[in-house]
Amino acid sequence: MKQIKVKFALNPQETVLFKVDGSYLKTKWQAKPGALCLTNERIVIEGKSMTAFLLFGVIGWLLTRKKIHKEFPLSDITNFSRGKQGFNKKVAEFELLDGSTVRMAITGKWEVFEAAYHKAMIDVKPLFSVN
Repeated sequence: MKQIKVKFALNPQETVLFKVDGSYLKTKWQAKPGALCLTNERIVIEGKSMTAFLLFGVIGWLLTRKKIHKEFPLSDITNFSRGKQGFNKKVAEFELLDGSTVRMAITGKWEVFEAAYHKAMIDVKPLFSVN
């Protein structure tokens, strides 16, 4: 199995299951390029600041470090759905326990990302049981 490398610190028992490039959709008019990293414990959206690109060009953007835009545990997700933004129909929408919604435009095949997400969610303990 291929080892996926990330720049952020992992917890002791945490492993990265899937990483995909895309854009973090902060608002309807604001998107930040980055990557969605799916681990067995949480989802991390990381990216680079575009300020360095505006100030110093491509070299400044290449020298900047990646930072975490958003992260949340898998146990906080109440609903996962496929949405759309403009003409893009590959938008992952995560509804969280606090009522907020996190949206991420995915590049590549949607089916591969969806399968990896569902595989990761199988190991997460449910919030309540039916019994």
